[in-house]
Amino acid sequence: MALVELRRRTGRNRSRSIPLFLAACAIFTSACTSSKEPDSKASTPVSPPVSTAPTSKAPADPAETAKADALTAYKGYWTEVPKAFAIPAIEGTDLKLYAAAEALSKAEATVGNLTKNGRVMTGEPVVSSSTVTSAELEKKTPNVKVSSCLDVSKWQIVDKKTGQPAPVASSPVSKYVITSLLERWDGSWKVLKYELHADQPC
Repeated sequence: MALVELRRRTGRNRSRSIPLFLAACAIFTSACTSSKEPDSKASTPVSPPVSTAPTSKAPADPAETAKADALTAYKGYWTEVPKAFAIPAIEGTDLKLYAAAEALSKAEATVGNLTKNGRVMTGEPVVSSSTVTSAELEKKTPNVKVSSCLDVSKWQIVDKKTGQPAPVASSPVSKYVITSLLERWDGSWKVLKYELHADQPC
């Protein structure tokens, strides 16, 4: 009777241990190899791993690439404008790489006024939600229009000597929509002009 009971117990333990043993073998293969000498006749050669060719990416849409490049130039414009107004001077910045025509003329005029009045601009604007609203990429001179939200609350005119805020006319809003026109000249996108929409807070 004791022998029968022992066989029953060992039989149950062995059946429960099989799944655990197989799981261990799947993870640690070397730990499950037999201690006997391998049979060279029965051994099966291991096939080399099959190399998978890299999946080729779909070509980028030229129109979307052009729009992305225009937005990059637009970002560069808003990076350089605060630098010019903080000196104030166009020289020493890369503003001419990103601005031309009316946009560059307005920047030069602002620099002149700041210099004349002994003032500079500190801080910088925050430009967000920049989106290409229209694009004419098939023209001889490709162009895009960009709409953004411009926040000038952290951009102040101060006295260059004292650093104190200069008395200027206040605006009812400091965060509003700005629309800009960019054209591609000799492969480079430039901001040509912009329009502030103080009546469209954002």
